[in-house]
Amino acid sequence: MADPDCSRPARPRRSRPLAGSLLALLLLAPAAHAQPADALVALRLDWLTHLAREDAATAELKALAALRSPAAPVGNVQDPAAVLAALGPALDADYKQVRAALGRVEEKARARKADALKDWTEAYRQRVAFREAVGRLEAAHGFDFETGTSTALRPDPVDALALVAACFVAVVAVRLRRTEQRLDIRKARRAAGAAVLLIAVALPGCGGPPPGDARPWAAREEAELTSARDAAASNATSAETAAEQKWQAPSAAWVALVTALGGDLDTLVRTGEAELRTALRAVAVDAQLAERLVKDAAEQRAKLAEEAARLDQITGRAKLWSRAGSGLRVLAACALLGLATAPLWAARRSRARRIALAAKTCPRCFRLDTLKVEGAGKKAAEDDDGDVRCTRCGLRFRRSYLDVPRLCFPTVGVRSSGKTHMLVTAYDRVRKRTAPTAATVQPAPTGSDADRRFEQLTDEVLHRRGVAGATDLVLPDPILLHVRDADPAGPSAALVNLFDYSGELINPDVDVNMLKATAVRMDGFMLFLDPTQLYGDAANVTVEQQLAMLDAFLAHMRKERRVPVGEPVPVPVAVCVPKFDLLISDNPIGGQSVQYIRQMLEHLNPPPQEVTLAVLRERSELVEQMLPLMFPGLDVRRLIEGYFGPQLLFFPLSSVGLIEHELGVKDLSKRTIAPFGTSEPVVWLLHMHGYSVFG
Repeated sequence: MADPDCSRPARPRRSRPLAGSLLALLLLAPAAHAQPADALVALRLDWLTHLAREDAATAELKALAALRSPAAPVGNVQDPAAVLAALGPALDADYKQVRAALGRVEEKARARKADALKDWTEAYRQRVAFREAVGRLEAAHGFDFETGTSTALRPDPVDALALVAACFVAVVAVRLRRTEQRLDIRKARRAAGAAVLLIAVALPGCGGPPPGDARPWAAREEAELTSARDAAASNATSAETAAEQKWQAPSAAWVALVTALGGDLDTLVRTGEAELRTALRAVAVDAQLAERLVKDAAEQRAKLAEEAARLDQITGRAKLWSRAGSGLRVLAACALLGLATAPLWAARRSRARRIALAAKTCPRCFRLDTLKVEGAGKKAAEDDDGDVRCTRCGLRFRRSYLDVPRLCFPTVGVRSSGKTHMLVTAYDRVRKRTAPTAATVQPAPTGSDADRRFEQLTDEVLHRRGVAGATDLVLPDPILLHVRDADPAGPSAALVNLFDYSGELINPDVDVNMLKATAVRMDGFMLFLDPTQLYGDAANVTVEQQLAMLDAFLAHMRKERRVPVGEPVPVPVAVCVPKFDLLISDNPIGGQSVQYIRQMLEHLNPPPQEVTLAVLRERSELVEQMLPLMFPGLDVRRLIEGYFGPQLLFFPLSSVGLIEHELGVKDLSKRTIAPFGTSEPVVWLLHMHGYSVFG
């Protein structure tokens, strides 16, 4: 049988010396591998022994085939006594002489076999040690020595652990991103009805088909030798049986020949022939085995040299591939880490960019790079408690407010619709901590003339029972409120700028382009629809004029915001219906308003800290029931929803109060100042921008 390794493809030999490589590889084989090597040596020797037995039996068959048996036994000898007397001693002497000669041949054959066995054992052990070292190099550098190719990258437990860690980091990052973007997420949900965040981190599959036999070389060698040994043993036994049968015929003929002479020669011949045949067979087997051992030792050394040369080439490529694989894994790990942390990083970068842009933008005139730190010197520039002033419009506020996200909400409506009174009373509720919110809302004074002016307005409206007067056609100074919401994930801050725009703002006949250009870019609106100005009495306007002015204002807003015609403007709108206390006298609804007002006061007027979004929605639904009576022939809901989409809510307001027996009384000296619903629009606009302001 051929060598089991002979069927594997061979590599061309390299011409350079291989002693160093062989020595280094053989030294890698530890003593712990001696037992597997002994087993392989015994198996291969057993296989070669059976092959030698088969070779000896085959040679014997050829020799026996050349013998000629006697034609007939000798049976007509006249006087066998003389023949027997001479033949017996001669045969015995010949057998002894042949046995002695065979003994010497047998000793030489055994000596040659022993030398060959020693040399073969050394050669084969070297190759076993070499292949074991190759196996360790295969595992270390990831290549297949049999095919000469580097093993493709395949995910291992470390890759799985890295993927699990990346998924964990991704989940944490997404949760942190949700925390970082909770305002934007809630804002999107309230604007569009749903918002979904999704991240997928996948490790691309890699690796080629597995090798045909992943067992170590020693295991494969042992299996192949076991199979070859069993086949050789069967073949040797068959050949020896055939030789035995072939030998029986000439042996029987020779015994018959000498037995015909008579006497006791049959025992002598049978014993002598059997002994000689056994000795000859042993000599033949030893000779054949020695020859096979010499030949196999030469083959093992040749293979060892060839494989060592091939190993140098494969190992060099495998090391490069291993380094490349390590680099790819590092890059993949970095990519996974980057993908896992990208959501949080992007959210923070986006938030930082928005705050940085807002810090450069004046909240009053919306011009960039006009905010300058007041004072001179480095100390003033680094003082967080210093002031910042706009060089174009003159707005001044504290420098520390630059790092807080800003929201701007203007009041928009016709003149004398109660905008200033609403802001004054809302500001007073904030200052007295009675605003209907679970968030912390505080005034953020700037120390400017605007603060002093607003204090005068507050005193005039709430204490002197006067009127605020007309608002000037100039850019209004904002009322600043600092908000910290009640988000359980951590409070979010905002600086709210409330603007009191003049009623002429929406009058197309007045040249107030600067006012309009800034108002239309705000983050939301408090849109006033005055139910007491329907028919144009005295200084009032008609409801048609209110709508026409709103149409013109909306057209300007579309132009500034670049919103296509027919598309709603994507900002939340608090539709304020002011002067609810005068509906009984100055609106077609008349006395019917009393039952609605009574229902609001009895069922929809909880303490400020207990006001919820549901309460505001129920108030809005109640106002919607009143709209057909307050604005006959006009579908207010459909009209405003066509302008701004579904991001709207109706708010009943009274800057004076809704005490039933004072309804319709215009003399403020006879009224009890108990404003109703004036700060709810601001709170709702904060809610629409994602802030947790309700309990």
